[in-house]
Amino acid sequence: MSLIDIAIVSVILSIVSLYAYVRYREEKHKKEKMLIPTLQNYKQKFIEEKQQFLEKSQNLKQQLDDLRQQLQDLKKNLSLYPWTQSQVDYLKTMKGSEFEYFLTQSFEMLGFTVIDPPIYKDHNIDVILKYQDDTKTEYFAVDFIDYTQIKKLDDKYIENLLKGKDKYSCHKVLIITNGQLLETQKKLLIDKDVNFFETDQIVSFMPSINFFFRYDELRSKYHACEILHKETFDEVIRREHWLNEVEEKLLQAMEKTKA
Repeated sequence: MSLIDIAIVSVILSIVSLYAYVRYREEKHKKEKMLIPTLQNYKQKFIEEKQQFLEKSQNLKQQLDDLRQQLQDLKKNLSLYPWTQSQVDYLKTMKGSEFEYFLTQSFEMLGFTVIDPPIYKDHNIDVILKYQDDTKTEYFAVDFIDYTQIKKLDDKYIENLLKGKDKYSCHKVLIITNGQLLETQKKLLIDKDVNFFETDQIVSFMPSINFFFRYDELRSKYHACEILHKETFDEVIRREHWLNEVEEKLLQAMEKTKA
């Protein structure tokens, strides 16, 4: 390249650089000029959103209180949900996880604390029940056996349950079945000091299936509402945090403008 060409290129680059700098300054000035209105818009937006989420959170809190009251009222009216023969017949047909779920949730309804063993079905134990009142605290190692599994209940099976009882420091072993135990099985359980419930005892001690379904429905609604309430209130906290950040930046921008 000749000196003239180099000079021309240098002039062009200088012009481009100058133009870029001027545009940069213009954009920067424009951005600085719009910073305060932009921050004010964000502030107003966050204030409105915070209020919306706060109102929604308060409505959900009221729903939680209503559902909690419905659950309490339902427990007080347990007698309005008696067992019917059709429910007893249905109970006798329950198997596996359905049978276990019904009994586990029913014990919780009655005020027991249900504890899962660290190892699934460890020593044949499905759950550990904790009962506590003003005078004592007791733990029960519980095994749910539906009517299709009664045949497995022999001396070896029971000995394994008793080992689990000792392992978890439980006071008693409780076997619950919706089937009919043989007399030899009952004698074995009595000799081993193992408590057991058959269908008649379940019906006498546990809430009815209709009560269970109603209680489970209300409790599911309560848990769903509880989660939604927490998520909504988290949004209130989040907007509060964003508002603090915007207000701090707005204050800095105003101080810079005054300077």
